[in-house]
Amino acid sequence: MAVFKRTDQSRGSMAAMRQGLQRFWSTCVKNTKHLAKKTKPTTQHLFAHHKAPLIATGVGILAIAAVFIAANQYVQANTNSYYKVMLNGQVIGEISDQRLVESALNAKKEQLSQEAADIRYELDENQVAYESVSAYNQTPDDEATLAALKAGLSTHPVGIKLVVDGKEIGIVKNQEEADALLQKVKAKFIPADAKANGKSTVKALSFTASAASASPSRVVESISFEEDVKTVPVKIELSDIDDVNELYSELTTGNPEKKTYTVQQGDCLGCIAKKLNLSVAFLKANNPWIVNDKIDVGDVLDVTKNTPVLNVQSEETVTEIEIIDPPVEIRKSDDIKLGQSKTLRTGTEGQREVTYRLTKRNGAMIEEEQVSSKVLKAAVSTIIVKGTKVIPSEGSGNFAWPVTGARITSYMGSRWGSMHKGIDMIGGKTIMAADNGTVEFAGQKNGYGNAVIINHNNGFKTLYGHMKSISVKKGQVVSKGDKVGIMGSTGHSTGTHLHFEVYLNGVLKNPTSYL
Repeated sequence: MAVFKRTDQSRGSMAAMRQGLQRFWSTCVKNTKHLAKKTKPTTQHLFAHHKAPLIATGVGILAIAAVFIAANQYVQANTNSYYKVMLNGQVIGEISDQRLVESALNAKKEQLSQEAADIRYELDENQVAYESVSAYNQTPDDEATLAALKAGLSTHPVGIKLVVDGKEIGIVKNQEEADALLQKVKAKFIPADAKANGKSTVKALSFTASAASASPSRVVESISFEEDVKTVPVKIELSDIDDVNELYSELTTGNPEKKTYTVQQGDCLGCIAKKLNLSVAFLKANNPWIVNDKIDVGDVLDVTKNTPVLNVQSEETVTEIEIIDPPVEIRKSDDIKLGQSKTLRTGTEGQREVTYRLTKRNGAMIEEEQVSSKVLKAAVSTIIVKGTKVIPSEGSGNFAWPVTGARITSYMGSRWGSMHKGIDMIGGKTIMAADNGTVEFAGQKNGYGNAVIINHNNGFKTLYGHMKSISVKKGQVVSKGDKVGIMGSTGHSTGTHLHFEVYLNGVLKNPTSYL
């Protein structure tokens, strides 16, 4: 902000001359009036008697006026207007044109903006003020004033304030460091082998153990913060800058107080999870040393729950080439005795290209949806011929959905370092036998909660897990569609659903190949 004041010396000189002229004229008039009062002549007589003095007086006045005008013009012609320059309240010199100072300030600003340094500096505001002055035969020293200006300008450091949902989290050195920090938070939840174009080799949750890996692909469709994140330039002191690694830790974990749990006699992973209101997946993620759910008395589990300041939500599209297990076709023949069978044709596997949409929060799966499936090579069925005598406990080999209105919520495949052996589904609450068979197991089973296993007496067995209640007993013969229980969330479960597994001759199979 510039401040202007005017002290015009020539104007003062002219004012003094005018005052002298006025005093001279006033004296002449007073003398004339005094003479008139004394003699009291007639007007004609007065003019005739004083004609010479009056003319002389008029000539004098004109001469003085001429001198005054000439002097005034000379003074004006040799008077210069310029500015006093004040830096932070102190006069540092005089300048002929304010634009010279403004140009110097802009050049300094440009210099500061172009400097390659971790911390950017800016000029302090309102450092310069001006005072307008005029003086006779005076010329300001622009060069000296500009040199004093450049030497005396003060600056301050500028940092970047990180604000999350309106709350200040910390301050970093510059915008580049802020952008790199936020990108690092996002990158934490993207696989390390991800390529720049967003594609990499990755297995979907539903990828089966026997799935082919011909040409899998992964595309990160979007990745963003759930919170409102802003970076704001701010005037700082150097001591205000936070350590970027400490900020990263706070953003991704919230720096919670570490909590542990010591395994006690009779504990199991599911029991501990239920006791602490956690999930088994959480315990495994926090304790990657756990293999096959094996824990021993005295083991110390990390049960610390992070409360990150920033939560990252991502959406990925994953395409896999999966194996299609050959279906089994059962044929009856009167030529084969009851309990005997022979294989007419050995089936061959097929292939299909399956695309999933995965939604994750901080790298953890929250939703999986199969968006497309294309058969690349059809599977050829295995044909088995069996006796025609009907055995109520023998299955047909053609499975029905175990719930009405079934919708798969999680497919078979690797999950959190272990194998998800079947599929999860929701639908009607009544759980039904997928085919004829004999109940081989009915009760509590580790990890599965309330579970039922049906032997279909044709090489197939099916398992039904996490049920709220069981409606059959061991040894009971059931027909396809018979009620075996009610859907629930017992065992290692995160919500009400049915876990369904299929085995053929003791080998785990993908249920979607048979339903």
